[in-house]
Amino acid sequence: MNDDIDALVRDLTDEMSRAYRAYSAAAGLNLSDMMAIGYVRSHGKEATPSAVARHLGMSSGATAIMINRLEAEGYLTRSQHPTDRRVTLLSLGPTTQEERFRPFSRGPQPLHETVLAQYSGEELDVVKRFLGDILHGLRARTDALAERGKGKGAPTD
Repeated sequence: MNDDIDALVRDLTDEMSRAYRAYSAAAGLNLSDMMAIGYVRSHGKEATPSAVARHLGMSSGATAIMINRLEAEGYLTRSQHPTDRRVTLLSLGPTTQEERFRPFSRGPQPLHETVLAQYSGEELDVVKRFLGDILHGLRARTDALAERGKGKGAPTD
C-alpha cells in the first residue's frame, strides 16, 4: 500500500514538473521565470528578491538579472516597502494581466475543480491533510539537501 502511494506521489510530482515546463514554454518563458512569477503571485506582499532567490535556489546576482528582465517585459514590478525603505517588494506586472497570459495564471485549477467535485467534504479533509503533510515533508527534505549542498561546489543558479 505505501509503495503504491509513494509511486503515485512520485508520478504526481514528475507530472507537475512536466506541466510547469509546458506552461512556461507555452507562455514563452523559461521555467525559472515562470516559477518566480508564481512565487510572487502566491506570496503577495511578502515577495522580495531575496525570497525569490531562496525559493529558486539562485544566487542574488542571477536573481537580479532575471528580475530586471521580467520587470522590463512587464511581468513584475518593484516598489519600496511602505515602512522599511531598505526592502524592495515585487508584485505582478501588467503583462500577467494580458489575455495571452490568462490561461497560465490559473494553472491547474480547472482540472482540480473537476476532480475535486467528485469527493465529499470528509474525503477532501483527508486529501488536504495528506497533501499538507507531504508538502511539509518535501520542504524539510529539500531544505536539508540544499543546506548540505552549500559549500560543496554545488551550483546555486
